[in-house]
Parts: sequence; structure tokens; C-alpha cells
Amino acid sequence: MTASCSVAIDDANLSPIAAAMAAFFVFDISFLAIFCLPKICIFRKFADMKQYNKPPLTYRQQVELLKSRGLIFESAEQEAKAEMRLMTISYYRLSGYMIPFKKKSGGCIADDFKFGTTWSQIYSLYKFDRKLRILIFDAIEKIEVAIRCQIVYQLSHKYGSHWQDVPSIFQVRRKVLSDGSIETIDVFSEIQNHIKDQLSKRIPEVFIEHYKNTYESPTNPPSWMCVEVMYFKHLSRICTSLAKRSDLNDIAAFFDLPPKIFTSWLHTMNYVRNLCAHHARLWNREINIEPALLSFSKRHKWLSNPTSENRRKLYYFIAMINYLLQTVNPDSSFTRRLKELFVEFSEAKKGAMGFPDNWEDEILCRNLK
Repeated sequence: MTASCSVAIDDANLSPIAAAMAAFFVFDISFLAIFCLPKICIFRKFADMKQYNKPPLTYRQQVELLKSRGLIFESAEQEAKAEMRLMTISYYRLSGYMIPFKKKSGGCIADDFKFGTTWSQIYSLYKFDRKLRILIFDAIEKIEVAIRCQIVYQLSHKYGSHWQDVPSIFQVRRKVLSDGSIETIDVFSEIQNHIKDQLSKRIPEVFIEHYKNTYESPTNPPSWMCVEVMYFKHLSRICTSLAKRSDLNDIAAFFDLPPKIFTSWLHTMNYVRNLCAHHARLWNREINIEPALLSFSKRHKWLSNPTSENRRKLYYFIAMINYLLQTVNPDSSFTRRLKELFVEFSEAKKGAMGFPDNWEDEILCRNLK
């Protein structure tokens, strides 16, 4: 049942135009709540905005600021070490690891720390995230190399050594963006421009230079050379833009994945790979590019109840990595090293990464190597 708010209209005292205008203002409260209140909140937000005027602080001043907000340094020696960390890491980068230890006020994160919070806790969380990022990046590298290999192998056996120069095997895609605009994705032109840039480098890769000095034609090197100098995003877009579904099927089949799930996972992997490459905070991040759901697997270890997992949390992504490694590197020590990392940093909150309470009993971590 919809509540409404009406306005009494005295037709006798109003002209037809005035009556129509008055009738226009008979609002349904549900309409007001959906369309008007959010705008009011936005207006209030802008009304509360102010000029940024925080001055830069010296490293010593940064330590004193942390102390004034309740952060505990166990000794003068630790304060001196903290200054060194601030010199090499930066206050701003470390501030992301301070948030779980901050007080909350009115649903917002306050400046002050929770009682008893120490510098050691914050720096330990930073070290945990760094080691986790390195572990995941190492696994992605193995998967990325295998993806390059399969793209080259599958397509070169169908279309020859220079398939990347054949426009007919690709399709031009159009994608509707969140603002309603349309993005045209022409992967053929994109990779051709990239290859051209690589060929014109002042100091190209050794194998590119050898090709240029040895062969007169074709202008571009064969695919197994070209793909080596492509970025991960090119691999993802090549798979997504193949004109024949069978071409994508053959690549995805190597990894025991349906084509749509395979391309979705590539997209997410490219996103997380970039986070790792830029040393960004990873452990409790919401993954912006949500990977597709794999409901079950007959051949590989997989989550026992994947539909219950939050696919924007790191736990699902780690399960993805483990799934792919079972094809790419069956003897991988990834899950064993992951568990060792949690033992080393026992205070790291696994729930913030989406790990369930029984994660050690989950199929992801059985038969650890």
C-alpha cells in the first residue's frame, strides 16, 4: 500500500491554469522518497564541503599527530623506527591500514584510535598485506604466462603465425557505459597500434630487433613474439573480441571453464594484477570488477557453496586463483603458503577478506601442498 500526501484544492477559487498547477503538486510520498530525498542528501553533502587546507607535516610531526590521536608507541626507539617507516612508505599509504583501528562516531570513521591500538599492529597489517599481494602476484604471473601460451597456440594453429594481423577473426564491440555513453572496442586496431609502438621503440626487445634485422616481410613479427610484448588487458580483450565462439571455447576449455566465466575472470584478474603491480592495498578491498559465478566443478577443487560467497571479496578471487593453478601448475604451493601467511599474521582479520569461519575446512585448503 502506498502512502500519499494530498493538497486540498478549491476549484471555485482557482483559475483552470492555477488548478492544474496545484494538482501538479499532489505528490506520492514514495516518489518523494525515491527521487527527492537522495537529491536533498546530495545538496547537504555539497553544502558541507569545504576548502582543503591541511598543511604538510614533517615526519616528527606525523608521529606526534598519531600520538595525539591515541596511537601507542612502546618506546622512544619505536618512535624513531616509525619515523623511518614514514620516510619510506608515507603517512598517506599507511593511513589505509589505520582505518580498522579507528573509532567510529555517528557511523563515520573518527580521527582517534580505539583504546590500546599500537603502532606495531598497524605496521604488522601493512606487512601482511604486502606479503599477501606478493603471493597473489606470483600466482597471477604463472596464470598469465599460460594464457599467453594458449592464445598463441590455439589461434596460430587455426589462422597461421600472424593471426594478429587478420582483422576478420576479431569483432568490433560496443559497450554501454554507466553514464549512457557508448564505448567502441576495436581490439584489432588496438593491438596493431601497440605492436607498431613496440617496433618503433628506440631500444626494442632483443627478439623484436632480431626479427626486424632478419626478415623483410611481413612487417609485424609472428604472434608468439607479438603476444609477448602485449599487456594483460590485451589478452583479456582478444579473448572477449574473437569473432568465432569456437575460438574462445578452445582457449577457455584448456582452463576447464565456460567461455563467459573465463573472460569474466580474465577481466577481474587484470584489475587485481594492476592493484598488485602498483602496490595498492589489497587485503580488505572490495573488488570493483566482480567475477562471474562458477557454480561447480567436476575436475578441480572448488568452493563447496560458491553461491553464498561475496564475489567482490578477496576470498572468492583467491579461490579463482587456486582453481586456475590446478591446471597451470598442479604442484603449486600457493595454498600452503597462504595458510603459513595467516599463521605468521594471526591478527589479520580474515572476515574482512570474505573468508568464512570454516575456511580451513573448505575445499580450497584441503590437501595442502
